[in-house]
Amino acid sequence: MQITLELIVVAGIASLALLLDIFLLISLIRLRRHYNVLTKGVEKKTLMQALEGIQKTLSQHERTQAVIKHELHTLQDDTRLHLQNLILKRFNPFNDTGGDQSFILGMLDGNQTGVVITSLHSRENTRFYVKSVKGGVGIDHPLSAEEQKLINRKAK
Repeated sequence: MQITLELIVVAGIASLALLLDIFLLISLIRLRRHYNVLTKGVEKKTLMQALEGIQKTLSQHERTQAVIKHELHTLQDDTRLHLQNLILKRFNPFNDTGGDQSFILGMLDGNQTGVVITSLHSRENTRFYVKSVKGGVGIDHPLSAEEQKLINRKAK
């Protein structure tokens, strides 16, 4: 009976050792795969070289990102000068003339600078008024209430 108890203890310890070996083998396989991924493309395949390569690549990406960010800001600044707001409103300024044949046309950039063209149509004639705008305000001639309202509505 003594031999059987000793045999059971030894078998239990051997079983635990076998389970521990299997666990360590699986961990080693996973670690080896991860190491191979890290050292991919490195000739000597040392961990230090792999980490240095990753750090170098990261630095290059950071420099590239800084350049791209600067170019993006430059493009955003440049596009503010392009025609962005094209606003057209038709209306009837005179009660005795039918139809909405009069209009206000605003052509402004991102800085609210550009021109406002107003056409007033009556029975006798049609008149056009062109006013320069800078910062949403008339430069040479003040904007009418309708023109200012149209510009302010689009600026929001």
